[in-house]
Formats: sequence, C-alpha cells, structure tokens
Amino acid sequence: MSDHKSPVLNLTYSPKDAIDARKELFSLMQNYPASEEETERSLGLFLRGSLLARFLAIGEVYQKIVDLPGIIIDLGTWRGQTAVLCENYRAIYEPLHFNRRIVALDTFEGYKGFSDKDKTTELHGKGMYALGGTSYVALLERILNLHERCNAMGHFNGKHRVVAGDCRVTLPEYFEAHPSEVVALAFFDLGCFEPTLDAFNTIYSRLVPGGVLAFWQLTRGEAIEAEGKVYFEHILNSHRHEIARSKAYPGLCYLTKK
Repeated sequence: MSDHKSPVLNLTYSPKDAIDARKELFSLMQNYPASEEETERSLGLFLRGSLLARFLAIGEVYQKIVDLPGIIIDLGTWRGQTAVLCENYRAIYEPLHFNRRIVALDTFEGYKGFSDKDKTTELHGKGMYALGGTSYVALLERILNLHERCNAMGHFNGKHRVVAGDCRVTLPEYFEAHPSEVVALAFFDLGCFEPTLDAFNTIYSRLVPGGVLAFWQLTRGEAIEAEGKVYFEHILNSHRHEIARSKAYPGLCYLTKK
C-alpha cells in the first residue's frame, strides 16, 4: 500500500502569515508534550478556524435530514473526511438510526472526466488529488469502521461503503445492486461538469422530498466552474428547490428538494 501522500496543493486565499502560523500549529501538534491519550483529547488546540467552519457546515447540513429516511452519499470523497464526520454526526444526532448508511465514492486517482465544459488549470486538472487508486479504499474503510466502533452502539458497525471508480459507472451500479435505496443527502465535490451532471441526475431521482444536495464548489466560478454550470443550465429552472448557503462556511451551498 502506498503512503497516500499527494502533491502540495496551493489553492488558498490565506496570506503568507496565516500559512506560516498554520505550519507552526502543525509542528506543535506533532511534538505536543502530552501522552497519546491526552493529545487525542486536545486536538481542538490545533484545529484552525477555517477547518472548524467546514466541520460546522457539514453538521449544519446533516441536521436538515435527521427526520428523513435515506442514505448519505459523498461524491468526490477524497480522503473521506466528510464521510467520517457524517458518521460521527449520525452518532450524535440519531444514534439508533442504523439504516443511515454512508456511501463514499471517488476515483482515488484524482479528477477525471474533463470536457470542453471545464476550465482546467495547473491546480485543477486531470489526476489532481490522486491517492494511489484503489489502494486507499481499504484504509478509508478501516477508518470509518473504527469511528463506528468508537461511537455509541459501536457493536453495530460495517454499515458504510467506500466505492472506487468513475461515479458515472459506479453510482448506477450501486443503485442497481440496491434497488430500494433512497437518498436523504448527497455532497458533491467532483470538479468536472459531466460527472457532476450525471451524478445529479442519478441521485435526484432517488432523493426524497426535503432531501438535500450540498455543493462545495457552486460559487467558485473563477476556479472550478462545473457545479455552477450544472446548476444554471440544468437545475435552476427545471427542478423545484430552495437554495441556501451554510452560515458557518459560505462556500458550501445546498439545495432542498421541494
């Protein structure tokens, strides 16, 4: 298994001083003078505000679907952080909901599926965010399972799935294998127009009324245009919905099916 180290990605709005402070925090975390147990319980000392905002945003969206049936889909899961957070929010907000399965999908080989609808750059092109292909699947499955086991009713684990491959193929295959599955929430972070549109069409037909679709890149038009184009060309005037942005993390926008 590879060490899963990807290239340094420099897409950031932070000034140099903030980046230097971030690096110093990371160094302090690695060398914090405490036992492993105390360090693990003190991770809030090193959690940056912008990352905490992402965590709060995912929790904010999760609370929208607590009363709804259906699975959670994380498209373009990358390292799987959103999927793991959703498992932990499940344990907090609905610990007895054993049918709240999470399905995390990615190529694990980086961005794939660019067309003339997309604008590629040095930081947004084929293969970016690669994690060594399918070798990462077992690691993410293990991490998800460990979180399940740590949570309340941890004996009931193994609910979640990690799926490797192009979602234009793997998503229909998943629903073919699970024909009665409905969707409560889906996170989109695919970075390419055609996979985003195909995944939207596949998922929307399974999305329950009141279900939520969350987009990480909807307002990032100057860098990644795929989600914005899908929204304006295929969603805005043809699907009844409400749209909002996260209070904690404005970059996360979400649609509620009406």
